[in-house]
Amino acid sequence: MSPQTLDLPPLQRQIEDWPILTAAPAFVPLQSVPGSETEVAVPAVTAAARLRIYDSITQIDPAGWDEVAGRSAAPRSHAYLAAIEAAGINDCRFYYPVLLDEHDRILAQACVYTITTDFTQMLPAGLKPAATLLRRLWPRFLQVRLTECASPLVPGHSVSVREGLDRGPLIRLLGRAVGDIARQARSRLLVIRDFLDHERKDFDVLLDEGYNLTSNMPLARIRVRWKTYAEYLDSMRSRYRKDLKRRLDHVERGGQRAVRLAAFGGRAGLWAEQVAVMYERSKGFKRERVGSRYYEALGRLPAEQCLIVAAEREGRTVAHGMVLFDDAHTIATYFGRDAGPPGNEWFHLLNEVIRIGIERGSEHICLGLGSYDAKSLVGADIEALHCYARSTCAPINWLMRRIPDRMAQPAARARRIFRDDSTSPN
Repeated sequence: MSPQTLDLPPLQRQIEDWPILTAAPAFVPLQSVPGSETEVAVPAVTAAARLRIYDSITQIDPAGWDEVAGRSAAPRSHAYLAAIEAAGINDCRFYYPVLLDEHDRILAQACVYTITTDFTQMLPAGLKPAATLLRRLWPRFLQVRLTECASPLVPGHSVSVREGLDRGPLIRLLGRAVGDIARQARSRLLVIRDFLDHERKDFDVLLDEGYNLTSNMPLARIRVRWKTYAEYLDSMRSRYRKDLKRRLDHVERGGQRAVRLAAFGGRAGLWAEQVAVMYERSKGFKRERVGSRYYEALGRLPAEQCLIVAAEREGRTVAHGMVLFDDAHTIATYFGRDAGPPGNEWFHLLNEVIRIGIERGSEHICLGLGSYDAKSLVGADIEALHCYARSTCAPINWLMRRIPDRMAQPAARARRIFRDDSTSPN
């Protein structure tokens, strides 16, 4: 992907609006930078810090980016972000705010993108007919161009800070850069997502930047404490182990088997057809559509970074799931299947992802959002995800603080799936 010229005006900062972060802030003068790189003055964090905003990850050195992202953050890696850029998701435009020191060493970085989001999906059922009528007069009613700072297409944030630095000032500067991108993209709403409970201690500094704390749907993930899949089964209480084995026996008697495909890009058309079936049938919140370019792009990644698990029956591939890897996580992402009545494909592939995660020695197996009851039955914890949202329009931002958090979920019922669980029995 060749560098593109950034068609936004230079990202100017309102210096007078900044809280003072140091006793004597220093500023780097605004410079004209070739290509799509934009450099603006920022207050000193250590000796000096400069902000550059790129409009393609390909313009950033992979080794320098991954050094800060670390080896336990697959969706923040240079290779993954390059693949998602190439996938052409919806109307997304990507930006990468990077904070550099005086030696051009990356101090902190993030992935930001703009995407049109249909907020009529979040209206109460009684208001949706009225919204449909309004759409006839105003086609873009509640179609909002959202600026989002996150790992694209998966739950998780996109902010990385170099080890050993004071995280708070750098996170605040990145939060301001997200606001700059939103203003210049004429996007009124910006969201920095998704943070687990323990991550809030670093990111609550965004509340001082005018952001409001809100919720995403919670994340289902399994904390791995077994060396083998057999140990995982043996650690279950008998009722849950019997239920799991009964389901798997039923699948196997039907002639279905799970296979792992490291080379999958050549079948991108099939995967795109199957994921489209699930998209059309989904009754939950939906936005990103992935097509064949998504599978072609991820298919070019090394096999140690991703693979597809597929369900085969009677010589046909009837379903699939995309799986990402890093040193600490096995991450289930998109699932698709053929049209027609379901045949336990989702459950079968979910079990295969768990098996893979245990074999790899992952710390966590991330099973994504939704279907919480089913995921809890295989041992997933349901963990809250927090977001920081604000508007570039002050009255709307004031109103946002007073709107109920519609994405907040009630606490999941505790289940003692494993014999060593200390939660209350159900």
